[in-house]
Amino acid sequence: METRLEFVPDTVVPDPSGLAAVLDSGEWRRHLRELAYTHWGARCVNDTQTRLLKLQMGNRCTLEIVIGTERGWHYLIGKIYLRDRADVFEAMKKIWRAGLNREAEFWIPCPITYLPSLRLLLQEKVEGMLAKRVFLDGNPGECAEAAERCALWLARFQALAPRQGKIMDVQRILRHGERRVRFIIEARMPFAYKARKLFERLAVSPPALEMMCAGHGDYKPEHLFLLPQRCTVAFDWDCYDIADPCRDAAMFLIYLERLALGALGAVRKLESASQAFLRTYLAASQPGVEVRLRFHKAALYLQEAKRDVGEQHPGWFERAEIMLDQGLRELEL
Repeated sequence: METRLEFVPDTVVPDPSGLAAVLDSGEWRRHLRELAYTHWGARCVNDTQTRLLKLQMGNRCTLEIVIGTERGWHYLIGKIYLRDRADVFEAMKKIWRAGLNREAEFWIPCPITYLPSLRLLLQEKVEGMLAKRVFLDGNPGECAEAAERCALWLARFQALAPRQGKIMDVQRILRHGERRVRFIIEARMPFAYKARKLFERLAVSPPALEMMCAGHGDYKPEHLFLLPQRCTVAFDWDCYDIADPCRDAAMFLIYLERLALGALGAVRKLESASQAFLRTYLAASQPGVEVRLRFHKAALYLQEAKRDVGEQHPGWFERAEIMLDQGLRELEL
């Protein structure tokens, strides 16, 4: 059996030997044979091809894994974690069993297995159009339809999925917010006073009533596939949690703005798609969600400003200040 490791162009991998060691180990080959027999009824593995899709330093890497057997080629997505994340696999299984599977219109990738000794999660590879690409390349009608489908997926998930993971209640959000303000201040950013002002407004305007449900935790256009026959698939479950239902909705709206800002030059370039998402989500979700949306949007604007300051990707300074301005504007409405 031959194993080939391919890296995508322009991917910076400071120590690819560590990754290659995992995928070229005898233990990996043993698991491959068990996987092939259990899931595809194959008695031998002839070839594997692995391509690095994304590397998140100090956390995980995401790979495409192609396995060749006498029954054909099988396509998987694998994640190798720095620490044990068997919980992600268990969470995905519960969501799948709750009804968000291939028999439904709204689903998640099928979790295949988790290999604790390798810290490797395997799931099915889903082929489809990323919602992100539709928002960037589609016409207004296509963008509106994509936004509506993303909103309906979220509402269906929140209605069906079991609550699991860390609890993102208001007090935890405020503690995170306080640390983010301190980070921005200690970084000596000239807009630190805006971060402080935004947090002060958050602290005096928490939602009076808090509803909690299953949360994706990182719900954004680049984590959704739009498939034919209106099937919609959400992936990347590393941040799953228990939260106010409108927190994921607020996150999606903010990432639409960041997508528009980064690729189209202005936060309002996808405003019609944002309106379609919000209108559809409010109609399909639990009553009373809208009154808490501003708080969660403002808290997430602060989160994204801190992220920009910490990561300092191109355009970070202007982007961070825009996030703070958006958060302040949100609480003035």
